Amino acid sequence: MLSERRQDQVNAAVAALDNARTPIPPNLFPALAEPALRRVVKDVLAASGRVLITHPNGLISGYDDTVAARLAEEGLGILPATDRAVLAIILIFSVAIPRAEGELPPEAPWTNGRPVPDEKFDGIAIRAGQVRDTLQRLTDADLVRVIPGKGRVLGAQFHRLTPQATSFLFEQLVLLADPYGSLADSIKRRRTQQYRTTSQEASL
Repeated sequence: MLSERRQDQVNAAVAALDNARTPIPPNLFPALAEPALRRVVKDVLAASGRVLITHPNGLISGYDDTVAARLAEEGLGILPATDRAVLAIILIFSVAIPRAEGELPPEAPWTNGRPVPDEKFDGIAIRAGQVRDTLQRLTDADLVRVIPGKGRVLGAQFHRLTPQATSFLFEQLVLLADPYGSLADSIKRRRTQQYRTTSQEASL
């Protein structure tokens, strides 16, 4: 029911959201600045399993949590084990530890984390050649970004995580880094309760 001009505005906004490396300020596109058209943008994204993700500095698109889980179940978009291990090291030293130390505020983008120097990968149970290849693959996928002379931080793809996915990933880091700590115990209790509630609802 939109005019051709307004359809073009919506399509332009959706294309920009899908191709942007960083969140887009809403005032750059009429379909993002106007609430009525923004709802249409959300509908267009939802038709292909995506959602509009809000950041303090703008908007970007990402996969809906349910769709992402379904894709993972089907083996789509899953990183090889070595890539996951190296990425976990970067997550821990770039985000988890700086957040625990108060250097990185909880609301700060993960892409603004502490650069991880290559020395952090020395002595891990992955051969040096494999680490180099893995880091290159992660960089090519925009999951990791190089800060010249300092190290590596998380790449722009992390802007596309939904709030729920971000929280879940951080909880996984807590369970990995401090599995017997008080925060880990709290996460385990809450997840156990959620599982019981879901199981009870499914049996009704």
